[in-house]
Amino acid sequence: MCSNCIKGNTISINNDIFCKINGAVSPDYACSKHRFSPLPKSYKELDFKCIDCENFILKINNSKEQSSIGLCQLFSVRHFDGTQKKICSKFVKRNKQVS
Repeated sequence: MCSNCIKGNTISINNDIFCKINGAVSPDYACSKHRFSPLPKSYKELDFKCIDCENFILKINNSKEQSSIGLCQLFSVRHFDGTQKKICSKFVKRNKQVS
C-alpha cells in the first residue's frame, strides 16, 4: 500500500498520499513500483541506558578503573550506576563515547 511506501508522502489536508510516480493517490492504493519504507527505531527500542545520555554526569574517581557511577543532572540527587537504568523521556544521545 502507498501508506508505507518510501516514494510517498502524506498530504495533511485529506490524508491521501502524494506519490512521486503516480501523483495523489489513496492510502490503500498499491502499484508495481512499491518499496517499503524502513521504520525508524526509537531510542527506547535501541535499548540505550542512562550512561549514553548527555545529561548523565559521571562521578570523578581517583582510581584507575572505569566507573559508570554518576547522576542525572535533570532528575537525580543520588549517584547510581548508569549502565543499569533505562533511559527517560528527556534522553539526548551523547555525542562521543564515555572513556
